[in-house]
Amino acid sequence: MKPILSLFLLMVVAAPAYANKKPEQTCKVKFAFVYIDRLNNTNRGIYDKSLKDVQKKLSKYGDVCYTDDESAADFVFFVHTKPAVYHGVHTYSHTSSHTDTNPVSGTITDQEGNTSTISGTVDTTTTTTSTSTVPYEVDYSVFYLDILVPYTKEGSTEASYRVLRTFDQKGLYNTMYGIGYGKGKHPIPNVIDAAGKWLHENNLGK
Repeated sequence: MKPILSLFLLMVVAAPAYANKKPEQTCKVKFAFVYIDRLNNTNRGIYDKSLKDVQKKLSKYGDVCYTDDESAADFVFFVHTKPAVYHGVHTYSHTSSHTDTNPVSGTITDQEGNTSTISGTVDTTTTTTSTSTVPYEVDYSVFYLDILVPYTKEGSTEASYRVLRTFDQKGLYNTMYGIGYGKGKHPIPNVIDAAGKWLHENNLGK
């Protein structure tokens, strides 16, 4: 009985660790990376913090990997941008108060017929709330990622490319207390993640 109980406890302890295990990095397909920014500068490869972010996102799939060797890549993730403008409005509320002082005078008669005269002032406060809207604009970039498949044309020694799939990510994000959040905060790692997920789910082995 004790060996069976020990085996059961071992399985219970090991189960959570197995369930949380990340997919094994088998690298069935590799991609290189080329980025042309808004100033038309060509950048090749992913570096520093962006590379760590991309590798962390791709670890969810296990079979799509980045390589800095373009000659060894099955695909090229080609990112380019287009300018865009967001049009919005800010709404402001304004509350104002105004107090009027008015004189009051009159005669009061009680039930027995006695009369008395009063005089003074009464303050009347009026509160008014108004709203106004002010339009504003925000310049941002839309990041387009083309998954390029390299091939060699007949009679040519130079590599050519055809577009397999295109993805986009707006470089627009929200802020709270001065801190930015949302996919547009880091558009390149997020659009790479979308392309990597698509390769993982739809195109591996095809």
